Amino acid sequence: MILHKYNGCGNDFILMDYEEGIDYHQLASKWCGQDRFDTDGLIVVREQPLTMLYFNKDGSQAPMCGNGIRCFARHVWDKAMVETSPFDVHTLAGVISIEILTEEPFYCTAQMGQPDYSTEKLAVNQTEPIVDQIVRIGQVDVQLTSLFMGTIHTVVFVEDAKAQQMKALGEQICHHPLFSEKTNVNFVQRVNEQELIVRTYERGVGWTLACGTGCCAAYVVARDHGYLASAKAMIHLEQGELMITGETQIQMTGPAVHEWSQKEMSYD
Repeated sequence: MILHKYNGCGNDFILMDYEEGIDYHQLASKWCGQDRFDTDGLIVVREQPLTMLYFNKDGSQAPMCGNGIRCFARHVWDKAMVETSPFDVHTLAGVISIEILTEEPFYCTAQMGQPDYSTEKLAVNQTEPIVDQIVRIGQVDVQLTSLFMGTIHTVVFVEDAKAQQMKALGEQICHHPLFSEKTNVNFVQRVNEQELIVRTYERGVGWTLACGTGCCAAYVVARDHGYLASAKAMIHLEQGELMITGETQIQMTGPAVHEWSQKEMSYD
């Protein structure tokens, strides 16, 4: 088999073609750990129809990955698996349309769908949406807003998003009993009416350099709270930026980088 390493704003993945009979849950937890490739996740490319399967580094499967789908898009475009743009990619979160903007450097726009505040999508045991809800985390009251944006996300507005990475709050919110399927946690700092800084604690991964769906969730909540001047925001991450736009339908624009390809003789 041939393995490929990609990253989107530092969020990195191993990518491979689909084969029948492979336990990708187990493979992700084996390959994405520090003793092998030390990546955030495993992306599996399936054709007819073109489908992205995504697995976190702990082996759990996620419906979608925003940075991952841009890496997926670069791979299938470079390998001529698709010949025209825009094109559709099937995911567990629905069909995502991709438009290639430039090939070198590679940039594309992904149509990320509509945000959903319903508690059914969040897999929580309450009927009221989680909007500015105060939740006790340890000895601290934290204001949370949660929504489904390709996967389950929680947004917390803070004065210094970078400082949150030195604290345990991200992990504590992720594993809070309120969320039966856990939640991704996005600490969001408002820079001005056009810019946000986002740091994400990702369920199944831990602290990550970037989270595309998390940036979309941060944008939606900031927009809905009136923190942005227009339906557009630049999101600053540790190793790059994403442009998020849209009102009903959310669009994400950003890069994808191919790092290497190599042959692998076994699944051990």
